[in-house]
Amino acid sequence: MKYKKEPELTGRIVLPNDPLYNSARQEFNTFFNKFPLVIVFARETQDVINAIRWARYNGVPLRMRSGRHNYEGVSALNGGLIIDVSEMKQLEINRKKGTVTLQTGLRNIEIIEELGSQGLVVPPGLCPTPGIAGVTLGGGHSSLSRPWGLVIDNLLEAELVDADGCVLHASADRNADLFWALRGGGGGNFGVCTSFRFRTHEIDTVAYAAINWDLEDLKPVLKVWQEYTLPDADIRFTPLLSIISGEQPLLLTQGVFLGSAKELRELLRPLLRTGSPSSVFIEDIPWVEAAARIGRTQPVSPEPFKSVGPYVDALLPDEAIDIIQRFITNPPTSAVSLLFHGLGGAVADIPSKATAYFQRKALSNMSIYATWNEPEGAGPGIHWVDQFRREMLPYTNGVYINTQDLSIENWPKAYYGGNFERLTRIKAKYDPENFFRFPQSIPPTFGCRE
Repeated sequence: MKYKKEPELTGRIVLPNDPLYNSARQEFNTFFNKFPLVIVFARETQDVINAIRWARYNGVPLRMRSGRHNYEGVSALNGGLIIDVSEMKQLEINRKKGTVTLQTGLRNIEIIEELGSQGLVVPPGLCPTPGIAGVTLGGGHSSLSRPWGLVIDNLLEAELVDADGCVLHASADRNADLFWALRGGGGGNFGVCTSFRFRTHEIDTVAYAAINWDLEDLKPVLKVWQEYTLPDADIRFTPLLSIISGEQPLLLTQGVFLGSAKELRELLRPLLRTGSPSSVFIEDIPWVEAAARIGRTQPVSPEPFKSVGPYVDALLPDEAIDIIQRFITNPPTSAVSLLFHGLGGAVADIPSKATAYFQRKALSNMSIYATWNEPEGAGPGIHWVDQFRREMLPYTNGVYINTQDLSIENWPKAYYGGNFERLTRIKAKYDPENFFRFPQSIPPTFGCRE
């Protein structure tokens, strides 16, 4: 697109000489330390349009972010322009249609609390602070995944600004190929999403469980916990399992159940009889409180870290659990953890090629995580995560795109499976010049027409 004059940047503009520059450029993963040319905090869609056109006019590379949570710091770059939508926070509920339209600067916790106050929910991510844009575009694992599917399974429409600075709407009826790609194709590949329209669910009180053990019970607990992710397991319950090593070791299963605490206690009887639980909490509590309890077990403050999330397609055999126990009980100088997130249920009811999110048949996702307090801990922590992932390769299949890992060589297959080729064709249609590019971004392929 050619411009008669240089487009003007609008919104809240932060330049390197601004006192707020250092805080504005910081990613959630503080291991990365990027120095952009300019950061645009968009207040409305027109600010996004202007920023894209300015970047193209000046030949400046561009990145976008909503919650700054890209695991590899890819949502920032040196000498480029960052479009930050985190100040776009409008939310409008349509009770009659059972939908909510919201801007992409909202974070998980803000959506949980705003909708929860109205007795509604869109299945949210576990961590409180990620932005809804990145969570959604990668698929969106949730504490309500088994009964109501991924976040993308509740997405009805997206508004997006493309590489020409034009506003597009994608849904089942408009730009359907783009809508397919946005549901699991990862953030940043096709444009800047500025709003989403979701289907809502009514919610009030839920049954919530939190059961603690000592790490010595890891093997028997994990073997039994896996049973709750099988296809014949009760889809009303989405199980989580946190395994934390370090100064405060922890073995904790949590979960939200769309039923009564009495039913949940009976459902969890096999786990309650496993090992020696040190504490048990199974109660009927407000949904928002359950989400907050889960959120408190997730990283909530910026810190340096390395993490990756492979998928588990079958029950882990003893030898795989032995690998897990060895890595957890022999951590480097870093504090390390492993989170198993139960999937299946409604997630698996949708075919693998119905959306760009391919790993529909996975029983769970396992998030390997290391952080460190001193700079010299970075090398051992990163190596621990990488070696852990590699040793689990025989027992895992693919990696969650929202846990991007630049060390993965065959990343197209790992993230997108059999959907990658179609994604490249859609990329060629909507971004033929590959303006939106970054490490491991989807490239355009000019082959068969979509």
